[in-house]
Amino acid sequence: MNAISSLDNTPAAAGRNLRFVFWTGAVLGLILALARGFALRDGLADAGLGDGLSLMVRGLGQDWLIVLVLTLVIAALVRAFENRVVASMCTFLFAVTAVLVMLAGLANLVALRMLGAPLTMEWLAYSDLGNTDVALDYMRRLVTVQVIAVGAVAIAALLGGAALMARRRQLATPLMMLSLMGFTVVVSFAQQGRPVNVAAARLENPIVAFANSLGGEGGLDGLGGEYAGYQMPFGPADPLPRPAEPAKPIRNAIVFAYESTPAKQVQGWGGTLPVTPHLAASLKHALAFDRAYAHVPASNYFLVSIFSAIAPELSPVSMLASWPDLDATYLPEVMGLNGLRTAFFNSSDNRFQNTEGLVQATGFDQIGDYRDWDCETGVYEFESVTDKYLNTSSDLCTIDEIVKWIEKRPDDPFFLAFRTGMTHYPYFPGEDPQDYVEDETYNDYLNALRVGDEAFGKLMAYLDESGLAEETLVVVLGDHGEAFGEHGTYVHAAGVNEENVHIPMALINPQLFDGTRSDLIVGIADIGPTIADLLGFPIPSAWQGKSVFADNRKNGVLFFSPWNGFLVGYREGDEKFIYNGHSGEMALYDLASDPEEQNNLADADPAATSAARDKLGAVVSAHSKYIDWLLKQAGARKQQKADASLIEIVATGTSYKSAPEGWVMLDGENVGGFKLTSAPSNADRAVTRDEIDAALTTFRMPVNAGACPRRIEIFFLNDEWEGDGQTGDTDLYIRSVSFAGTTYYFNRFSSLEQGTGKVSGDYFHLWRKGGMRIDLDLDQSCLSAELIEK
Repeated sequence: MNAISSLDNTPAAAGRNLRFVFWTGAVLGLILALARGFALRDGLADAGLGDGLSLMVRGLGQDWLIVLVLTLVIAALVRAFENRVVASMCTFLFAVTAVLVMLAGLANLVALRMLGAPLTMEWLAYSDLGNTDVALDYMRRLVTVQVIAVGAVAIAALLGGAALMARRRQLATPLMMLSLMGFTVVVSFAQQGRPVNVAAARLENPIVAFANSLGGEGGLDGLGGEYAGYQMPFGPADPLPRPAEPAKPIRNAIVFAYESTPAKQVQGWGGTLPVTPHLAASLKHALAFDRAYAHVPASNYFLVSIFSAIAPELSPVSMLASWPDLDATYLPEVMGLNGLRTAFFNSSDNRFQNTEGLVQATGFDQIGDYRDWDCETGVYEFESVTDKYLNTSSDLCTIDEIVKWIEKRPDDPFFLAFRTGMTHYPYFPGEDPQDYVEDETYNDYLNALRVGDEAFGKLMAYLDESGLAEETLVVVLGDHGEAFGEHGTYVHAAGVNEENVHIPMALINPQLFDGTRSDLIVGIADIGPTIADLLGFPIPSAWQGKSVFADNRKNGVLFFSPWNGFLVGYREGDEKFIYNGHSGEMALYDLASDPEEQNNLADADPAATSAARDKLGAVVSAHSKYIDWLLKQAGARKQQKADASLIEIVATGTSYKSAPEGWVMLDGENVGGFKLTSAPSNADRAVTRDEIDAALTTFRMPVNAGACPRRIEIFFLNDEWEGDGQTGDTDLYIRSVSFAGTTYYFNRFSSLEQGTGKVSGDYFHLWRKGGMRIDLDLDQSCLSAELIEK
């Protein structure tokens, strides 16, 4: 109280300055607290009262430390200088500094939305802000009337409020507020290291973040290595000419993704069957790419690539599943920040493989699937033990919903993404299917693709009729490929051959393109930067992909599939190399002379194969460095890996003279056996599938797994068969195998010998003595270690 009385008794002129300084510090602290609360709003919404309070304390530590230091230093100077002019100058400089600190805190909210982190020198260096035209356009979009108004109100509240309160000749209130801030700072720093439920970047003060970046640490250039950090070690690509400036500005963007569609099935990319005539017709106003690739042949990885502009982490688990708090920079957020309304449409169920969670994290304004609309054309239902949420509506119905969404606000620019659904296995052929091929499953797929193409044609016709075609960029592509036995695999996740990863891709706009084609090697990660580039928006520094018109592109692409052995490979020029991290097998192809990948050159040219393996090792290293940097900047925390000390087998079977027995091995080492005593007997009569299902039994077998387990093998030991026309038969049915937190189903099982077993419904059915194998998910570190071995 004596100290406060002493301050209150300061001479009148100095006293007014001193009271203004203390009140400005107190009000600045309140405004920064509001801004920090908004930045942490998602984490606060998910936290209880105690955790929420702790989170706010952590977030305010740096903010309030800066306020306290500035306030106390200037207050000391004001008291030290008896000269009124000098004291007033110190007060004025403090007011200006306080305004800048406040504006930095408010601007940080924009940076967090755009970049997922505070603004740094790395962002400035890697953005296009050095380009005057882009910078001016960017500023025009950001500095709106609303933004100026918010800034003006904040400045008025800060300085006006402090000046008004300073008229009162007492300092108890602001000093108590500043004391509380000091206590909060101490508690905040005491809590450093404790886990929080938000990305670390959202806790960092923007001034501190920018100051730290001035030292050159933490940026992409600082990743080290021969290849400038995350830059892939491929040779340079020939620059692709940029289209001329259009007479009418491009203000809208659409991503149209054909589900499970490789280039070889599409007219214009080698497809010979008339199932995509609308896409083929649109190529007269397109720039088509003959060497476009999915980084991973899986739908959820496609979402990561196209909306985060990255090749995903080398992992059998999608990044937004293994890193649930990943705070990346997403394409929908960039579009929204630049004034576009955004929406994601899916003909199928967004609950499948957590599509809903993935696209929600990317910041779309609206998300919809077949459950959100009525579809008179048809809703196709499919139920399976292993695959949930595979229902889908006709792709034609989804286009109707897209048109409705556009026409709600026809004058507002928009960005929308649509993924068709009928071509995803089990393939829904739609109404009036045509006979294209004899194979029924393949024929269903082709008919489903035909319906998806009709939907594309319907959308393009709407753009023409509504006058939106000229001002809308349409990016059309396959989200990944689809195999029909070309290299012994089916559907899409089991390989990285051309049918799995080579996709159609085209940029369509009648003002920009005139039917040209490009042999530039591109990946899905390049689509986001290309869209931003053509719409004149800055390209975020965190994006790994590059615009197809960038001058410093590389002539190669990385792809992988970690579910059938850990397959990882690249294409550079006409060379394609594939490495199996489980078996060590290698494949080297010259796609110019061997586009169907029938002639593996790995054994015939060991020198070229060794060089390709070395290059792949460098590619994996560069990509891993980039992912590590991205995750570090985002402050992401990985989910704990499950215990790998137990194998869990769910099985059933039929019994003749004895119950079916199995034997399990892990990487060639014996684990133990099991016996299905509950299997129904068919010695005297045929048993039903319901009886077989009812006998499902779970066996849990402890194991001593090595550092990088690769394969589980299950052998059927006691086949017994009474003969043709008789019911007696001892068979083994495997429903699932779980290990280290992953459950493997029939689509991951492979027979060890022909004629001993195959997929039957939701089971892998072994009817002769023999076995099956499961190639386990391989950790990225195991793959990297193996690639660098000589």
